[in-house]
Amino acid sequence: MALRDSEIFAQILKNTKLPNNELKFGNFSLALTTSENTQFPYEETDMLERNHKYSCNVYGGILQIFLWLRVDYDGYYRISGCVKKDISGCAETFSINFTTQKESRNIIYLTQKITFKEQCSTNKKLASEIRRQKQILLCQLLRKIGIDVTDNNDVILGIFEPETKKLLNTMPELLLNNFLAISILKGHFQGNKGYELDIIPTYQYKHYNSTSDVPNEENVLPQKISSAKSKRTIPLAFRYQVLKRDNSKCVTCGRGINDGAILHIDHKIPFSLGGLTVLDNLQTLCSECNISKSNRFID
Repeated sequence: MALRDSEIFAQILKNTKLPNNELKFGNFSLALTTSENTQFPYEETDMLERNHKYSCNVYGGILQIFLWLRVDYDGYYRISGCVKKDISGCAETFSINFTTQKESRNIIYLTQKITFKEQCSTNKKLASEIRRQKQILLCQLLRKIGIDVTDNNDVILGIFEPETKKLLNTMPELLLNNFLAISILKGHFQGNKGYELDIIPTYQYKHYNSTSDVPNEENVLPQKISSAKSKRTIPLAFRYQVLKRDNSKCVTCGRGINDGAILHIDHKIPFSLGGLTVLDNLQTLCSECNISKSNRFID
């Protein structure tokens, strides 16, 4: 079944194109060039048939970006984004395990936690704090450009139904755009990939409050419906049910994925104001309406 699901998704994604070959970061765009002659990792095993090879100019050189879907060494189907500057080594920066994200009712959640792996053998506490700093900065940036990031720092790129061959909360073009954008931004914050973007803070900056902006320590997003009404995190199964109930359209402006909207699931009464994580208090909002709502109660 994992092979069939992956083949269905690969067929959709390999034929997806970025409009005007532009990568969008919110209101900012980056011109990409299709790199036909660039050496591509895993050329022979890529289920996307090497359709997603790009390059762009960044500060100090040329950045090459790859997206592939293949079986990894553990036998799992994995979607991966990889960045490479000039002749430096190719480095995977962001990936989602397609096989293990399947739920009941044949639903696949394309979600992954934003984490960093910096280590320091002489100062483990410092290494941990640096990882937290990067996690906070990157997740804040992703939310600002409209990508759905939970309070547990999990990115939710898509909810996919293999049986209908459809994404419920986004279009393939937006999923492709956001996957590539996250891969590039995460490589920037990692700081060891040979490049930095000149339009955002570097990974060394400390634009945060270490006491008030501490990320949630929960390590995994709930995969099954559980007793979650007193928790801020919205279970994935709840997200699916709310999207189905609201016909995959924003309840405020009426836009859906066919209108170019990215759909988020939001608390009607904000959790910070006492709202519970129950179906009746959840609604579908597009990313623009969700950002403008903030933590205000709008009925």
